[in-house]
Amino acid sequence: MTDRPASRGLVSSASLTLATRILAFGFSGATNIILARSLGPEGRGVYAVAVMASAIISLLAQLGIGPANVYHLSKKLIDLDELIGHSTSLALLLGTSCFLIVLGIVLVTGSGTVLGVGSTFVVVATAAVPFMLLTAFMQSLLQGGQRFVHFNVVILIQYAAPTFTLVVMLLLFRDRTLGAVTSWTVSSAVTAACAIYSVVPLTRLSLRLRRTTLRSLLRFGLISYLGNVTSFVNYRFDVLIVNLFSGARQVGLYSVGTSLAEVVWFITNAASVVLAPRVASSKGDEADRITEGVARVVLMLTLAAAIGLAVFAPFVVVLFFGAAFAESVWAVWLLLPGIVAFSVSRVLSMYLLGRNRLRIDLAAAVVGLVVTLALDFVLIPRFGFRGAAIASSIAYASAMLFNLQWVIRHSSITLPSLLIARPSDARLLWLRLRQAVAR
Repeated sequence: MTDRPASRGLVSSASLTLATRILAFGFSGATNIILARSLGPEGRGVYAVAVMASAIISLLAQLGIGPANVYHLSKKLIDLDELIGHSTSLALLLGTSCFLIVLGIVLVTGSGTVLGVGSTFVVVATAAVPFMLLTAFMQSLLQGGQRFVHFNVVILIQYAAPTFTLVVMLLLFRDRTLGAVTSWTVSSAVTAACAIYSVVPLTRLSLRLRRTTLRSLLRFGLISYLGNVTSFVNYRFDVLIVNLFSGARQVGLYSVGTSLAEVVWFITNAASVVLAPRVASSKGDEADRITEGVARVVLMLTLAAAIGLAVFAPFVVVLFFGAAFAESVWAVWLLLPGIVAFSVSRVLSMYLLGRNRLRIDLAAAVVGLVVTLALDFVLIPRFGFRGAAIASSIAYASAMLFNLQWVIRHSSITLPSLLIARPSDARLLWLRLRQAVAR
């Protein structure tokens, strides 16, 4: 059994992260409401495609450096100052290169559209890529060092900045959609500056590129990179497919539904952030026991949140986003079963990261990707965004089952201890809630 102080320490870190995610949800909700009310389904869809292009490029450019930072810092295999130097250099080099490539392609081809939306929107959104990489790499260092207070401050700014910059840009720009996309880039720059500010007190900021360090980071990170890219395509690429077959309005409806359904992931993300470095620094069965406890609590809370959201979604969508988005509730309902399954998959992914078994998680992501793409091209042309939601839900469950069967076969973790909540789990959560209220 994991000792009680260790369990409480884990829950304390996760509770702090969850509290931050709840505040972040407030800002995220405000941002999505402003976007929906200001842009309507069509403009919201254009914004979603432009931002998605930026996010995809950012993910492709990360090369797994973030997870490699978490692992090597948790294991104390590479010094922090060495990791910061390489993270800063790679973020600036890779991010700037990506932006220049996109800008060059648009200028050389003279194309007025990219991915079915105006090329200007995509170019402006892509300017955020260097800042997104800086934020991701700095956050991984804070996570690997288990500096969760600083980590959560950056997370909060990451969600708060878009809300405030969006309001400003909508006032400044006549073209509201362009203003919204510009706010994405500006908020990314603000978040990157705050992330750097949070890391700098730990050691001196520098620029470094050493072959031996790069080799170590890439050797570990590339497997994680392939898994992250595959997972991202699994649960984000369908936006582009919906836009291809059904147009920007359907993308706008789908984006509102997914943003609401994915609120449930705040619980999973809070737990997974603290789990990976804890597993990496633990030995023997201790990591298994920690993972079991985290998975039980996450599943219990996620299921409760999903049921509540399913009941109130029709009222929430119309009240906050407007009657024009009423159909978005279908995306919420159809995604929730898969999101609950994905909550367990996310915990297992962090367990595999901590055990340096990323190839298994990559294989699970590939399974999910194959299921997603196969079902997307069958369902989206016929059912629009509803088909995309069904495909995603089934794909999430497929990836979870793959990871689950491997973990159970190759560890001391059992299915009941992983998925069935215990009275002690509820007592520990109640204790943490009382302590939080008292504070």
